[in-house]
Formats: sequence, structure tokens, C-alpha cells
Amino acid sequence: MMKAMSDFGPVTETVSAPLKGGRATFYGTAYHKISGRNQVAIPKHLKRAIDEAQEGQLLLLRLPNENFVRLYTKKQFDAKLDELKQKAATQPVVDQLARLAEPIEPDSQGRFVLPAKWTDALNIREEVAFCGAFTFIKIWPAELQREQERKEAEQLAQVGDQVSQILNM
Repeated sequence: MMKAMSDFGPVTETVSAPLKGGRATFYGTAYHKISGRNQVAIPKHLKRAIDEAQEGQLLLLRLPNENFVRLYTKKQFDAKLDELKQKAATQPVVDQLARLAEPIEPDSQGRFVLPAKWTDALNIREEVAFCGAFTFIKIWPAELQREQERKEAEQLAQVGDQVSQILNM
């Protein structure tokens, strides 16, 4: 606890760390330029969630059927592998996912290099979009994410009244 003074006397303020057993959660979208060496920086709000959760190393994963790269904390990735094991995925599938994952070590400013094999496969050239997906981050080619946002806006417009009513409850 920290004590401070206000015009009305002492103020007690509770400063809390992430809850034990809590997890990093990721929200929002941020666009970032890519350097000539495929280097990108994790947006500050997402990096803060990673740092506060203290869930270990970061891992990149790209599934062949997806147009984006996934960024997981080690804790989240391990939980997903455990979930796959429980849902009857065969051990070779779990092993393959573990092999596909690429560990990264961002510097203090959150910069890391996207593997060239994935930037080439996804045609990532100048800019990416970091998109919170609750338990992981999707890293999209910026053009594809902007297209996805247009489609999602159309879909949301169709159910906008219903969503608004639920959010207002």
C-alpha cells in the first residue's frame, strides 16, 4: 500500500500486480511499419499486457491455412497444446505445432524480427497490424487486416442494434 496526501488528508492507494493464475489478455488493433530487416515492435499496450502477466517467453506460430502469424506467451501456448491433447489431437499433431513455433526475444522496446519465411508467404512488405485476439495476438499483413475490418464493420452493422442493447444492459 502507498500513502499519499490530498487536500482532505491521507489517501490509501492499493497497487496490485497481475493476479496469480491470471493471464495476459489482448485487445485492440495497432498498425506498425516494418524495418528493412523484417523488424517490428510490439505495440505498447500489448507489450504492457505481456510484461505484467509474466507468462514466460514469446512464441510465434503460423498455421498453413491462416493469413496471419500468431504471437503467444509460453504459458498460453502450453495451455493450448494441453487443450489439443485433451480433445483427441494425436501426439504427432501436438509435436508438429511445437516444432512450428518460433521462440522470439524482443528487446526492451518490444522489437523483434519476423521470420522471412512467413513474411514472404504472407506477402508482408511495409506494415503489419497487431490485433488482440484475447489469449494471443494476430499479426496480419496491414492490407488484409484493413480488408477484414471493412467486412467486420458490415457484419456488425447488421446486428448493431442487438449488440448495442446487450452492451447497454
